[in-house]
Amino acid sequence: MNTISYIPSKDELFVKFRPVTKRPSKEIGRFKLWWDREGNICAIYIKDFTIELEEFKKNLNMARLSGIWKDIKITDKEIKEGRKKLLKQLEEKW
Repeated sequence: MNTISYIPSKDELFVKFRPVTKRPSKEIGRFKLWWDREGNICAIYIKDFTIELEEFKKNLNMARLSGIWKDIKITDKEIKEGRKKLLKQLEEKW
C-alpha cells in the first residue's frame, strides 16, 4: 500500500507505506511521522513541501555542526587550504 499524495493548493506531501493511525507518532516542525511498534516508518507528512525541498537542496552538500562548532561556517576555500597544508606535511614526512 504505497501511496503518494500531493496537494498543490496547500503545498502538502503525504507518503504512506502502510496503514496509519489517526495521530502521528512524532511531530517535528513541518513534519509528521508515523511508525509501527518495530520502529518501521509507516508514513511521512510534509507541510510546505516546496520550501522544505529547496532547503534540502540548498543544504545537500553541507554538514551541520554542533557543540562548540555550532553556527560556524567552513568555506570550500578553507577546506582546500587545509588539504594543501596536510598534503605538504605528508610530503615533508616522506
